[in-house]
Amino acid sequence: MLRFILVAMVCAFGLYASPEDDAAVNVLKKNCLLCHGAAMQSSGLDLRDRDKMLKGGERGAALVPGDPSKSLIYRFAAGIDQPSMPPGKKLPEADLAVLKAWIERGGNLSAPAVVPAEDPKAALAKLEERPITEQERQFWSFRPIAKPAPPSAAANPIDAFLAAGWKAKGLTGSPRANKRTLIRRAYLDVTGLPPTVEEVRAFEADSSPDAFAKVVDRLLASPAYGERWGRHWLDLVRYADSGGYETDTDRPNVWRYRDWVVSALNKDMPYDRFVQLQIAGDEYAPGTVDAKVATGFIYLGPEANMRNEQTRMDELDDIVATTGTTMMGMTLGCARCHNHKFDPIPQKDYYQIQAVFFPSSRGEVPIVGEAEKKAFDEATKAWRAKLEPLEKELKALYAPYRDKIRQQKILQLPDFYQLALKTPPEKRTEGQKLNAIQVERQLGASRGEIESIMPPEDQEKSCHLNEQITLTELQKPVIDTAWSTVEKDGGKPKESHFLHHGSIGNKGSVMQPGVLTVASAPNALPKFPTPDPNASSSLRRKAFADWLTSPTHPLFARVMVNRIWQHHFGEGIVRTPSNFGKTGEAPTHPELLDWLASEFIDKGWSMKAMHRLMLMSDAYQMASDDIEANRKIDPTNRMLWRQARTRVEAEVLRDSVLAVAGTLDKTIGGPGVFPFIDPALFAASTKRDWPGKAETDASTFRRSIYVFSKRTIPLPMFDLFDKPDTNSACARRNRSTIATQSLILMNSGFAMHQAKMFAERLRLDVGNDVQAQVERAYEIALSRKPSARETELALGFIKNNPTGLVDFCQTMFNLNEFAYIQ
Repeated sequence: MLRFILVAMVCAFGLYASPEDDAAVNVLKKNCLLCHGAAMQSSGLDLRDRDKMLKGGERGAALVPGDPSKSLIYRFAAGIDQPSMPPGKKLPEADLAVLKAWIERGGNLSAPAVVPAEDPKAALAKLEERPITEQERQFWSFRPIAKPAPPSAAANPIDAFLAAGWKAKGLTGSPRANKRTLIRRAYLDVTGLPPTVEEVRAFEADSSPDAFAKVVDRLLASPAYGERWGRHWLDLVRYADSGGYETDTDRPNVWRYRDWVVSALNKDMPYDRFVQLQIAGDEYAPGTVDAKVATGFIYLGPEANMRNEQTRMDELDDIVATTGTTMMGMTLGCARCHNHKFDPIPQKDYYQIQAVFFPSSRGEVPIVGEAEKKAFDEATKAWRAKLEPLEKELKALYAPYRDKIRQQKILQLPDFYQLALKTPPEKRTEGQKLNAIQVERQLGASRGEIESIMPPEDQEKSCHLNEQITLTELQKPVIDTAWSTVEKDGGKPKESHFLHHGSIGNKGSVMQPGVLTVASAPNALPKFPTPDPNASSSLRRKAFADWLTSPTHPLFARVMVNRIWQHHFGEGIVRTPSNFGKTGEAPTHPELLDWLASEFIDKGWSMKAMHRLMLMSDAYQMASDDIEANRKIDPTNRMLWRQARTRVEAEVLRDSVLAVAGTLDKTIGGPGVFPFIDPALFAASTKRDWPGKAETDASTFRRSIYVFSKRTIPLPMFDLFDKPDTNSACARRNRSTIATQSLILMNSGFAMHQAKMFAERLRLDVGNDVQAQVERAYEIALSRKPSARETELALGFIKNNPTGLVDFCQTMFNLNEFAYIQ
């Protein structure tokens, strides 16, 4: 009888677990307790005993006995609420049924049966590990780069590899393009500018075997090469001259990084060094101005208006993701919250790479000599000594009034905001932390608010102090600086953590710097230096860059030669140039890709040597016309049996208009210029401005790479012709065809003015002979002479319209042939 009473009491208080309940306990152990148990309590939820389930976490009760529809543990597991749990997988239907039945029975369990045997650290370690299998290492992009022998003899091995593919598919290579098409293609491709009439005629008259080789060498030696190919790199590294988001603050000195890229390309800086300096120039060559400027790459991304731990994690994510896609062709950012769904990229790898960049921060560094820097430091010290007492006095004057206004504003807030502010910071929930951050911005007090409640004598003091501060601020010493990366605590780097589910509230183990495991030989991961408290830098980025740029790295060379190929042939050998993983496309010519990567390394990472190799191939010099028999077999030209036909980018189109009109200013480098933008497009926006010049202002007729790139105010012509969003890396631009593209070339003040300048150029070149004007216009704009029919139509149009020549010139800008590389 006593035993019966005890059992009844135990059951009544939910302390007895039946075999069916034990099955539910096993579901919890297997799927939930790593994130909601001894090691961590994600979202404040602990599932180790029934009372804690009933209490729940930040989102409410995990267990409502008898009602699965109200129990969050079931709702998230069933996918009713998002994100579904457990992360990264779907709970099997059988386990979900066991969990539902258990809740319906009352959710009884025995606490000791649920607590995992392992200690919290062991549980975390288990959760954070994700081994790489040998099968995963055998994926094509992770295998070591080999240098296969060309399948046949050819003057250029590229042609041998392509010919083998044609033969296997029953395809025929296209004939050679005519000389006028070929030189125009090469000029637009390598320099982004059309050839002059004289350059086209000289090439056409040169019958020597190396005529095209001489053109190629001249183009690669041109300063315009760095401007053209620098634009491709700036797309990848999300370059802009402003910070983005609501305020979109200008970065007046970030242009130095853009100029560094152009200069490095023109000097043919080896690609491995080019990347090393961008990741860790300050650690490779401390004290060198160019090296400091190069590191601007790291913090080129958008800058949040609010600075806190969460936005810092977002900033680091941008750095890791951009480094991964740009230099390794891997989507590392997908592993921020969980192990990568498709590729062997553990979340641990993500946070180890994040630890590489964790000690760094954005900064503006002086780019002057030591003597000038010393004089500047002394002048700045004296200036601060004058300014700081004034600021301190003003702060003390404002303090009691600021506090009074703050308290008044707090009393007007909803209760939940007041509760968040009253709760000590260390005891706030994640929701309260967010509420406190949001509301703090509203609790400040402006000078006007403060002075409105001051007595007259304090108002007079305020005016006097503010006037003195303003005058003193105008005396601030100035020095030339560059957008750069610095390590303020490099010798003692702060700890970074594994973040479960990517949440700053779920900190796991302390992370040591590391690399992408699958891209490293097994048991041969690089060693990172031990922090030196006396050092100015952690040297983590240098160690990472050494690993990344190693000739044995399976991704680094493959990714870059594929990018170069993409811009010369319209598509990459891998058509997803920033995704060499399982969800990307496989290479159409894997042996060719590996041969090119090996050649790139063997030639000392020379980008110009790689350009020359591709440009001098028969494949590059083929015509772009369709061959009907080939088109039936390979309609999308994946086997590269003809050259591509591609529309030029927005910048090349604008530069071509300026070049043809004879107005292009070829000055290299310097701060960005501000062409005209209708104020109606941005004037209503807060804290943003565009000091644009008139459409006729020649100071804005610079190459488009030098147009100020403001994230939230794009030049309309660039926007319409698919210039990418600068908030993230762009590996391949869209190629849209929309009516407004023609309209802006027909109706914009820019196009109209340049058409007038083009017409004036024709008059100066050939006088008033209309037929000579038409022929000259075709040669300048399209690098060819007009047909008889084209001449007839143009003559009739010009002679029968008062503004015929100007309108004809503007029509030339709208031709498909003008906007496309054939």
